[in-house]
Order: sequence, then C-alpha cells, then structure tokens
Amino acid sequence: MLEPKVILKSSLEGREISAIDAIILMQKYHSFAQEIHETANLINKRIHRDVVSFTHSKHISYTNICRYSCRYCSFFRKRNETGSFVLTIDDVLKKIAEIPSINEICIYGAVNTALPFSYYTEMLSQIQKKFPSISIKAFSPLEIFFIAKKSRQSLTEALKKLKECGLTSLFGADADILNDKLRKKICPDKMKTAEWIDIIKTVHNLGIKTSATMLYGHLENEIHIAEHLEILRDIQKKTHGFTEFTPMPFGEHEQRLNILEQLLKRGRREDYFGGEGQIVKISSISRIFFGDIIKNIQANWFRVGLDNAVKSLHSGANDLGETHFDKTAVKNLKPRKEINVTPATLKRVIVKIGKTPRQRKHMGV
Repeated sequence: MLEPKVILKSSLEGREISAIDAIILMQKYHSFAQEIHETANLINKRIHRDVVSFTHSKHISYTNICRYSCRYCSFFRKRNETGSFVLTIDDVLKKIAEIPSINEICIYGAVNTALPFSYYTEMLSQIQKKFPSISIKAFSPLEIFFIAKKSRQSLTEALKKLKECGLTSLFGADADILNDKLRKKICPDKMKTAEWIDIIKTVHNLGIKTSATMLYGHLENEIHIAEHLEILRDIQKKTHGFTEFTPMPFGEHEQRLNILEQLLKRGRREDYFGGEGQIVKISSISRIFFGDIIKNIQANWFRVGLDNAVKSLHSGANDLGETHFDKTAVKNLKPRKEINVTPATLKRVIVKIGKTPRQRKHMGV
C-alpha cells in the first residue's frame, strides 16, 4: 500500500492518482490533512493561479411535485399535497426579472409527469426572448429522461428541441452516489448508475455541457466516494462535458432523516453531519483526484455555508457558485437566513483572503 506522501508527491508531479490512492488519502486524512490541503492548493494554483470565480445568477424551481419518493429528500411533494406547487411560465419570468443584470438562470424541479413538453419549450423560448443575454441552465438527467418519455420522443430528439429553444446546459444532479447498492437504500426507485451515465454521455455528445455532483455524508464510505469520482473522471475523459464538480453534503435538517436513521451507523453522524472538516476534506481530495481534468471544483456557499466555502478555497476549490436562490429552490439544504448575496459581497470575501475575484457569465466562461 502506498504511503500518502508518495501519492501526494506523484500528484504534484502531474501524475494521475488512482481510485485506490484516493481511498488511502481519505482513510489517512486525519494524519495527513495539512499535506493534503497544501497539495490540493498547489494543484489549484497551477490551474487557476489565485482566481476565484462565481456567477451572478438565480436558482428557480418550477415545481416540487414528483413521482419519486427519495428517502433523503425534503423537497418533493405529491400532487395535491400541502406545499406542492407548479409555477406558470409568467411566474418564472417574473422571478427572473426580480434580479437585474444576472448572467445565468438555473431552473430545475422534480419529475412532474403531468407537465406537457410544450411547457418546457415555451418556458425556454420565453426566457430566451425576454432575456436574450442570459444563459439558461436547466433540468437534471432524470427530468430530461421523463420529459422525453412523456412526449414520446427519444432523448436525443427532445434535447435537440430544448437546445433550439435556448437550453445552454444541464444540472449534473441525480447522481447522488453512483453505487447501485446504496441507491437502493436512499433512492430505490430512481435511475440506476448505468442509466445516469448513458444520459450524461448523450447530453455531452450533443454539445450540451453539464455540472457534476456528489451527495456525501449519508451511508457511503471511502470506497463509494472513490468509485463515484472515478466514474465522473472516466466520463470527462471521453466527453469533456463537465464544467464543474460540486460535492454536496447531506443535510442534518432533512425532514425525512428519521427514515435513514436506522440505516446510519452509530458515530458516523458526528463525522459527516458535524460539518466543516468533511467539506474541506472532500474538496481537497477531489482536486487532487481530478487535477485539471475537471478544472472547476465548486464550494457552493449556499450549500456548505460561506465560512466553509472560504476554507475550501485554500484546499483545492476555485468557485463559490451562484449569488441568488429563490425560496422555491431550497432543496436538501440547511435552512439559512441568507439565501442571496451580492456580487460585491463575494468579491470582498475573495479579496480578503488574498485571491482575485472573477465574475463569470456561466461556468466555463
């Protein structure tokens, strides 16, 4: 078994580390945390120097009505259940207009099988018409799969039409953790790993970029995390379609956490739900594992908290995410008083830690 110092030296020399190497770094993290952080920071500096990016954009969820019942999700509702909603296209346009000068709009929801294909095409067309300078990031692989299925089109046909209506990129959500045994426990009726991979590759091959995500801090262990990262890296080598990787910690506030409680091993909650150590750990090891294959590692301030996000900027992360979140878009996140920040606020935070802020139009630009 390789020593962590040997693995870190190899990564600094530009060699790709293996999934087994990543497992070793995670297992030995407490003894080598400083060295891991420093290595991740050096690799990040080679790629981005000291530039930290963010985008002036807004997240909007158009519906929370979902045919699925993922055990970790406090966002979904069944039809006619209290709190369920579907936004009209006018509602979506009004929410976009609330924030002047945004560069990107991020639209996602649940798998609402009642919505026709025309709802999605009209929504994209209207956004493109009324806000022509805004980039549209919308839908997840699972949403796209059912949008196509409901409209009796192939995935490729549906994607081409949505792209013509203004779709720029997709969310790389629904990955959760890419291990089918775990998926059966936390999201048993969701797509399998191979199906997610096929959809992502199809999207990328059509010239549509996506983000990449990972949900951690639930039932997984180091092997599952390394397996997930390796799948993403293999896809990126083939398609070059991922714009960023965003690791997302499982939230201790989940309304349905009690359903998972019996599955969680005693003692793991303190490690995972306790907070900042795990966030920085995953950020730094992700940077070492991906190198410049996936150039952007996002420490989304809203998902992990601004303090934790800033700490991650010294340990491999180079992006803080978006500025605005509509209250309808709060999904699987710890409730926060602040759901919006101004570009000026993020710039001040970035400058304060000695880095250079860059406001991008959308990820990759």
